[in-house]
Amino acid sequence: MKKNELEQRITEYEMELEQLRGQLAVVAEQEERRKQFLSSKEIIELIRHHTGRELNMSTIKRWADEGYLGEVIDEKQAFPALRTKQGKKRFLYPKKEVYSFLYEKGYLVPAFDVLDQVWLETERAMVMDAALRKGEFHYTIQMETSFKVKKGVKESQLVKGDAGNESEN
Repeated sequence: MKKNELEQRITEYEMELEQLRGQLAVVAEQEERRKQFLSSKEIIELIRHHTGRELNMSTIKRWADEGYLGEVIDEKQAFPALRTKQGKKRFLYPKKEVYSFLYEKGYLVPAFDVLDQVWLETERAMVMDAALRKGEFHYTIQMETSFKVKKGVKESQLVKGDAGNESEN
């Protein structure tokens, strides 16, 4: 009888583990989709980071009401598997539309200017051009040693000036 009880418990645990794996897959998928959106608070932080300006929630709400930030979605409805704060509704805006609007308004600027010296992995390069595509700045750079031009390099791949050199020493 003990063996049967033990086998039954193992079966139950295996079923529970499979259910938890399914829930984890749903959470991971929703977290990945959530990265394509920004909340009002995230927009305010983005503007503060790029320009130093302080905006308030009413400005974001006005932009959303006027349609500048794209389709507004309710975070709790769109991503029910993710933990969200309790209380007020939290609205999300598509990152691509938000970035385009903020760039046009001058609230979002590339981290690197033309002719800035940057590092791509272990090699120094010079910024030739910057463009906003798909909600992220992409750069055209020229490698310092080979003079090879690379297009479409994401901002997240670059390090400014001598910062790349510090990691080598």
